[in-house]
Amino acid sequence: MCLSKTEKILYKAVVACFNMVYFGLVFQLFALLNPLSSVPFLLQAHNKKMNVKIIALKAVITAFSIAFIMVLLGKYIFDMFGISLDSFRVAGGVVLFLLGLSMVRPKDENNKKSDSSIDGLITIIATPMLTGPGVISFVTLKTFEMGKTIVLINLIVGFILVGIVFMLFSIFIDRINVKLINITSRILGLFLTAVSIEMIAKGLEGIIRAAI
Repeated sequence: MCLSKTEKILYKAVVACFNMVYFGLVFQLFALLNPLSSVPFLLQAHNKKMNVKIIALKAVITAFSIAFIMVLLGKYIFDMFGISLDSFRVAGGVVLFLLGLSMVRPKDENNKKSDSSIDGLITIIATPMLTGPGVISFVTLKTFEMGKTIVLINLIVGFILVGIVFMLFSIFIDRINVKLINITSRILGLFLTAVSIEMIAKGLEGIIRAAI
């Protein structure tokens, strides 16, 4: 089968993008985004007879937009405040560590903040539940280490997976086992905590080398 020039260009572009997808990075992003933590808010929307699919879709788009902006502007923010990469590794690692601990530790469902409006639920799910301080720190750091293009491609894949999870939740929302979701979320929290320790150790090593 003979391909036209346009089709060949598209094919090469798709192959190039696929080669820049790092499944380890995608998994780390997915664990950071942790769509499972947003399930209680989707359940709340379902109980209030709201359109769960629309809320989930808008929340994912909003969260991705915030992360996308941080990938583009992260370098300029570093330059503006004179922050070194190793210092940010340590700070970002601490944020991720605290986030991982909060995912692992049992939560008091009665202390969850809620908003009865559609816009309020979208905002809460988008940030801080999806794109919170941990995601912002991680993507900013990875942009320095791997470049904008690679981070953006993997970020898109990560958010596509989140969108798929949300759509499945909205379809099977009446059959959701909250206890199973909490257990899975804690497992993701363990992985996230391990990633944070690696970031802190790498940042401290760089700071010590620079000081010697």
